[in-house]
Parts: sequence; C-alpha cells; structure tokens
Amino acid sequence: MTRVTLVSYDDDPPLGGQGVEVRGMRSALSARGHEVTTIAGHGNHAQRFARVSGRAPLDFSLHVNRHMRLITATRPDVVHALGGPGGVLLLRGLDVPLVYTANHTYRMAHGRASPRRLLSPLEARAYRRAARVLAISASTAAAVRGLGVPPGRIEVLPPGVDVPEAPSAPRASVRLLFVGRMEPQKGAPAAVRVMRDVIRQRPGTTGLVVGGGSLEAHVRGFAAGIPGVEVTGHLPEQRLRAEYARASIVLMPSHYEGLGLVALEAQAQGAVAVGYDVDGLRDAIAEPSLLVPVDDEDAMTRVCLELIDDPRRRDQLAHAGRERVRATHSWDRIGRRLEEVYDEVRAT
Repeated sequence: MTRVTLVSYDDDPPLGGQGVEVRGMRSALSARGHEVTTIAGHGNHAQRFARVSGRAPLDFSLHVNRHMRLITATRPDVVHALGGPGGVLLLRGLDVPLVYTANHTYRMAHGRASPRRLLSPLEARAYRRAARVLAISASTAAAVRGLGVPPGRIEVLPPGVDVPEAPSAPRASVRLLFVGRMEPQKGAPAAVRVMRDVIRQRPGTTGLVVGGGSLEAHVRGFAAGIPGVEVTGHLPEQRLRAEYARASIVLMPSHYEGLGLVALEAQAQGAVAVGYDVDGLRDAIAEPSLLVPVDDEDAMTRVCLELIDDPRRRDQLAHAGRERVRATHSWDRIGRRLEEVYDEVRAT
C-alpha cells in the first residue's frame, strides 16, 4: 500500500479534463488498495486561498507553495501533481518523490505574444524537480523535453477513460455534438458554423453544443437563428454520457489539445470524432481522414457529409475507435502503471 497525495487545481465535480483525470486516478488507485489524499483548488477537496493574480490555478499554486504542509500533512510516500495550463506549479522541494502529470505546456497552449508564456520557465522548474513526468501524449512528451527535463524521466501515460459495455443511450439518426469550454482555442463558434452548413445540406440533422465560458453568450446568440441547433450549459455527467451516445459525430475544431479527452470519451460511447489536425487530436483520433487542416471549416463540413452519406463506414470507424480506447485507455491499465511508477520512484 502506497500513501499518495494528489495535488490538482481541478477536482470533482470537474471544470474540465484535469478534474476528470484526477477523479479517475483517485478511483483507480483506491481500487488497488492505495491510500489517496487530494489537495485541490476547486471541487470536493478544495482549499481556501487568496485571489491575487486573477488566475485561480496560479493563485492556488502560490498558496500551496507557501503552505507545503498541506501536501505533507498525511506523510505521503509519493506526491502526484497535475500540471500544465490550468494545473499546479510546485516550485519547492519535497522530502518524498514527486510525480507530475503533464497535460500540455504553456508553450503548446499559448502563442509567442501571450503573456501567459512567461510562466513557462516556472513550469520547466516544476517538472525538473519531478522524479517522473507522465506526459499524456507523445506531443506533450516532446514539449516537456523541450523544457529541459531529461528524457529518461519522461514517460507517455495517457488518462484513462470509462468504456461501458454498451452505449448509454440509443443513437439518434444524425446528430452533431460539440462538448467543451467556450473559449477561443476550443472552437465552439466554428462547430456551430459547421452544424449550420451540414443541416442546410442534410435536412433532418440536429446539433447540440455543450459547455460554458467567455464565448457562451455569443454562441447562444448565433445558434438561436439556426433551426435544429441547441445550446446547453454544463451537463451532469450521466446526461453528458448519454449525449455522447446519441451523437453520430462529435466536432472538435480545437487549435490545441494536450490530448483530446472529449474525443476519447466520445469514441468510448461509439461516436465518431472529427477534428482539426493538431498534435493532441492526432494522438486521440487514429484515423487521419477524420482530421482536417486548422480553421478549414469547409473541410470539416465535407467530412461530416461523407460520414452521414456512408453510415456503414461511420459504423466501422465508431467500432474501431471504441475498441482502441478500450485497449489503450482503460482505468484498470492506467492504475496498474501508476502503481508501478510509484514503486519505481520510491526505489531510486
């Protein structure tokens, strides 16, 4: 039995992928008999912290670094932090091994002109302190190497995904779905435009947009004029799983992804994911024909129309995606490897 302290800004109920990930890690480790404590900035294990910078994950990181006893109070054998934009920066040394999950890096997430890239040296310092950095994709591993972390301390370990024995709801005839934060990098307006163009050319198709964020009012206003397209806020998890299962195609016009967790969740429920050709989605969507050039909404529309017109191929792609997720992303597999990693870093 290993005593593990998880340190993550996001937790259950999740704001995004990192919250889903930490919840899955906690469940998988607990199921294997390990004692897990969680220190978080949001959710069921949230700590109170001062709001200084206007960026809650950064403020939470400042709080944790000032009060390291929050992490060490339960005398863990291993500390496991979740990093990247929206994650935690641990800059002070610990007396126990530190494992970091890197979801993506500030350089991957933000262009050269973004002031948020100024956090990249701090991110590099945090990762270099770790006994092991678990990158969620090959592209993220390459970015972590670019931060000066020795390659021997980096391993690709993607997040787990729950794969049900059967989809959670009956499949709709033809339904397009977008799930994600309504922020510029995720591309919700582009998804709505693709839905509009597909519906015009294939009447009877419907679309659903799930999520919230700074663009929500804009997306709602735009979608209100498109018959067949509905916009919701955040959905409870059971309802979201059902929407994945009802969808024929899940749209991911993202400008970057550390790893496309939405694509994995959609494929686990038997939907086909179509996205922009960016690193994180190449890792999550194995079929190249389902990836189109960034910002090429016409190409995404064409792929959707082809899938609608060829339901047999769509079913074949859905089956292949589901089986790939089952083989490579089950939480049982991920929990077993985490257990091995902890044993390895404790032995060094």
